[in-house]
Amino acid sequence: MKGWVAVVGAGALLASGMAGAQSAEGLLNILKRGLGNAPETAVQQAKSPYIGPAGMYWDLDPEDTLAGAQRLRHGRTSTGGGGAPTCDMQLVAMAHSEWRMGAQERSNCVRNEFNIVERVNGKAVAGSNSDADNERRYGPMLDARVEKFRSTRRFAVRHDMFGQGGVAYNERRRVLDAYVPIPGATALSVTGPAFVPWHESNGRAVWSPPNAGRFHMPVRMSEDDYRALTRRGREPKDDLVVFTVNRVWTEAGSPSVPRFDVTVERVHIGYRGETIEVDLTQRQAAH
Repeated sequence: MKGWVAVVGAGALLASGMAGAQSAEGLLNILKRGLGNAPETAVQQAKSPYIGPAGMYWDLDPEDTLAGAQRLRHGRTSTGGGGAPTCDMQLVAMAHSEWRMGAQERSNCVRNEFNIVERVNGKAVAGSNSDADNERRYGPMLDARVEKFRSTRRFAVRHDMFGQGGVAYNERRRVLDAYVPIPGATALSVTGPAFVPWHESNGRAVWSPPNAGRFHMPVRMSEDDYRALTRRGREPKDDLVVFTVNRVWTEAGSPSVPRFDVTVERVHIGYRGETIEVDLTQRQAAH
């Protein structure tokens, strides 16, 4: 595995530094149990375009920590082609601010949990999908995650670089520009050091720049190395972003939208057989 040096001055890690994982809870535990004995799982998994070994998808991974940080659920599921959304970032907002989701958003969130369980375990395990049944089955799990999130501000998630972010090589600067999203926050507002601002202005007009709301991480790299990486192809299971939530708040003009100020600590971008791993805390410690 090669280490890369980011232009921002951070040293690349050579190991992930995974901390000991604690037992899975709530939905993660339900999913793990169902995967072992539900015939529906095999049928659904055969339909997935993302067939791969256990551990590639968040719903197959029993660990509740990543890189020593509290894991947020996001990304591809082992069944159902497009993956399944969760409301974990909204739960983080509730844990660290006075913001609360409305009744309709709550209903949508528990329905998302039903969809995840139904895809992996089948309808008999998931329930009737009525609003009342979803709230009874999955509402307590959401509430428990809010309480769990209150005890930490450091989170880790498998980011979706190509679904929500992206990479582009700049030949003149000899830099790979990575734009890293905070998954699950596309409808929210995330800012912080080195994030692309949501809005720019020239005094006459206001617009949203490319990659708005994403963390910009330039990585110094030769064009030959970049071409070699692209020939290898991507390995999403090795993607990772670790960040600390500094503050969550709402603004008077948009009280329904929680806003986050975060500091990114670590980013991994996975390629087959090689991973770009950058530890940004070294630069932060130098200031």
